[in-house]
Amino acid sequence: MLTPKRIYEEELLDAGEGADDDVARSLSDLRRINRFLGGRKVVLRAISSCLDDSSLERVSLLDVGTGSADLPMAVAEGCRARGLEAFVAAVDISERNLRISRTKLGVSPEVHLVRADSLRLPFAARSFDFVTASLFLHHFRDDDVVRLLADFSRIARRAVIVNDLVRNLVPYYFTRIAGPLLAASFLTRNDGPVSVLRGFTAGEMNDLARRAGLRVRELKRVFPYRLSLVAEPERK
Repeated sequence: MLTPKRIYEEELLDAGEGADDDVARSLSDLRRINRFLGGRKVVLRAISSCLDDSSLERVSLLDVGTGSADLPMAVAEGCRARGLEAFVAAVDISERNLRISRTKLGVSPEVHLVRADSLRLPFAARSFDFVTASLFLHHFRDDDVVRLLADFSRIARRAVIVNDLVRNLVPYYFTRIAGPLLAASFLTRNDGPVSVLRGFTAGEMNDLARRAGLRVRELKRVFPYRLSLVAEPERK
């Protein structure tokens, strides 16, 4: 009863709504949400679990649908703390998101921002150790999610890591009620509840990953309402 049918309503930020200052506030909201409501923790823990059983001295990571690039920056910082060299690329289709993130919000110079269509990623096979996507796959219909995951599998050498939302009425109503207190931007206040209803159940994410040819290593729900997927690329 708490899992409604998945919707496909477009979010305002995706539609290009708002002035640059509105977008900057929205991206700042998302950074804060990732920091305090689990997004950063999900990705860093997943990367750490993959590095614990490896002998890598240099790590390469591609973050797709990066938004403000806060999570790839956190990964680069985490690699430095482990004494690892890191090469990090962050992709977004929105020139505006990338420009505002760089000029207004700050992106560390070690993160290379790349404008590209996620459905046509311009990267060679096995060109990155890890491919990550955070709060991104819920923007797509199921068939395109499968297409994206299959391409992530093509690009990744070691693992594909997904961090996304659990579709549930509890976080939906929470974002509706708490939005005015937690979000500075009208874009976030609108898009937060929509994002939740575009999210996934664990079973759906598992099915989509397997349809894409990924070998699911770990799929779990992380408090409060995040899904963490760690999958190995299928080797043919």
